[in-house]
Amino acid sequence: MDFRQRTRHEITRDVRITAAGFAQELVKTAVASLQRAAISDSDPDVVRLFDEVDALVDRFRSHHRELSNARVLRRGNRLARPTDPGVPEPARPFSYVGTYFGAYSDFDAFARGALGFTGRVHPRTDMAGIGLDMHLQRHFWTVEREGTLYAFRLGDEGGEGEAQQAEHVRRLLRARFGDDGVDEALPVYAGKFASVTEFVRDFLWRLPFPTWLLIHVDVTTLGYEWSVDRSIFTLAAGEGKMHVFIRRDPLSHWRYRLPV
Repeated sequence: MDFRQRTRHEITRDVRITAAGFAQELVKTAVASLQRAAISDSDPDVVRLFDEVDALVDRFRSHHRELSNARVLRRGNRLARPTDPGVPEPARPFSYVGTYFGAYSDFDAFARGALGFTGRVHPRTDMAGIGLDMHLQRHFWTVEREGTLYAFRLGDEGGEGEAQQAEHVRRLLRARFGDDGVDEALPVYAGKFASVTEFVRDFLWRLPFPTWLLIHVDVTTLGYEWSVDRSIFTLAAGEGKMHVFIRRDPLSHWRYRLPV
């Protein structure tokens, strides 16, 4: 694939992702307006609908412009960044885009992989929509080749850590579902820790509890309780560390007590 073909493929891919995302959000906005009218005594609020559509147009114009700007900025990487032999052959022409992340059957599978989640999700969770958003918001760049979706993670050159990547994902989910919806939809990645005890200490110290109380908390017992009641779960991260995910707010569980 020569330079012109790669450039054309990048442009076409970004345009298709933008169009697909806009169409999906437009349908959701129209359906939501009709649902509001169906359960109320008033007629559909067309002015509100028009305002919401205008906001969508502005949002996706911005996505289109920023994706175009990102393509221009990546042009220097085409020569400066060597081809990664670890990238599958069909996606190798685009290896300069970013760090190769993986191959997936579709956007649903890609979103699950990017979120590090393999279990069941809430029925209302639009995983394919989340995958589209990850491309639109330039956390990843994706390309479909021969029926397979390949993903590249963007921004690694800047040394962005896992916690920052996770925060990108959390912001993405909050924007789509709201704060309450995030907890309901799927687990939240909390970060990489040396132990569950370290995670619990970090979790509690971010809350508005007085220091005089926190220093007496038995964080080891609390971490054990949260693991047993399935409020949190962990995955090995190598080097003796672990990734911690929060299934639900541990403080909301009926068994929760601060063991002091």
